[in-house]
Amino acid sequence: MTGKNRFVPGGDGVVIDTETRLMWTRTDTMNDFEKWVNYLDSVDYARELREKKFAGFDNWRLPDRDEMATLFDEGLVIKDKFEKDIHISACFAAGGGFSLIAAQVPGHIRTWVFNLRTGKLDQPDGLWTLSEAARAVRTMDSGEPLQTD
Repeated sequence: MTGKNRFVPGGDGVVIDTETRLMWTRTDTMNDFEKWVNYLDSVDYARELREKKFAGFDNWRLPDRDEMATLFDEGLVIKDKFEKDIHISACFAAGGGFSLIAAQVPGHIRTWVFNLRTGKLDQPDGLWTLSEAARAVRTMDSGEPLQTD
């Protein structure tokens, strides 16, 4: 399935990746708060979505590095907050961040940052001082239908 058809709107502000069965928030923290967030704010963002049962679910979290990389497709283009091209599906809200922060690497005080302009992953120093955007994800249960709008 091509990237163009792979991501579908799922209603309630979510986008479904029909290939990986990951459900993503349509917006990221740059869309929602109009600012970059640090790692702790990113963790709080995902926790708040769980507590509020955003879109009816309580298993929202930050993605890992491999999950973030599935968003990128050079053939897809929308504009980020700064009107530059990022390579994700138009199912996601335009005007978001151009880089995303991942969940902390288990057992390490590090995380991954994924650049949606270039498709490159980086593991910068300074977990607590990073300033990026965050997008929450959840793994869909095997019985959940891939519903669209």
